[in-house]
Amino acid sequence: MEEAKKQLVDNFFNEAEPFATALFEHLSDVYFFIKDTKGRFVKVNTNFLNLFGYKKEEDVIGLTDFDMVSRELAIKYENDDKGILEKGEPICEQKEPVSSAQGIVSIYITTKLPIKNKADKVIGLVGITRDIAKTQIAISPIQELQKAVELIDKKYHAEIKIDDLASLCHMSTSTFLRRFKKHFNMPPVQYIKKVRLNAVCKMLLENDRQLCDISYECGFCDQSYMTREFRKLTGLSPSAYRKKYS
Repeated sequence: MEEAKKQLVDNFFNEAEPFATALFEHLSDVYFFIKDTKGRFVKVNTNFLNLFGYKKEEDVIGLTDFDMVSRELAIKYENDDKGILEKGEPICEQKEPVSSAQGIVSIYITTKLPIKNKADKVIGLVGITRDIAKTQIAISPIQELQKAVELIDKKYHAEIKIDDLASLCHMSTSTFLRRFKKHFNMPPVQYIKKVRLNAVCKMLLENDRQLCDISYECGFCDQSYMTREFRKLTGLSPSAYRKKYS
């Protein structure tokens, strides 16, 4: 049985690997790479190519850090990689300098993990590095709405007024509504409803309380409204959901 499970996982990841690596093409502040045991690049994303001034992945395959950055930086990266390749020790969230194709050195945050084969032997490493400045730019719009999101997550069971959320973020109501919808792809009223429905799901599975009590404790005005919205989200009534997943 265990062998069958292992085979299932192996087959799945053999098929899913291209889709997993493709994910990194959609993260603007992430530079993705895979190296073999000799430090040669065997896989990179488009951001990585652009950073070092290459046009095609084929131009990078087989190169090492010594072909791409200053000798000083390459030696540092090589020494870091040795601990991963020889001892299987990961590097997580390490700040380090990275030099672009234009010779501009910036501080990045890098994580590298060993890649092992079925015999538990290290055959390479996979890593991501993130430009701190770009990451800050990417998350700053979310940060300006953070206090509103935190209040919704904490007070979802109570009445929440949009004007109060806007005031908490030091915005006019119209500005708050516009920015919230832009960054969360839904208006705040819908986000609040989603948080409440997630709370309903949790309570349905954690206890056997009556639906009317759960509805009230999760911030819905009545059970029938909660049931309608719950069905829209899950495709099941609350009772059916509890029966299926408890």
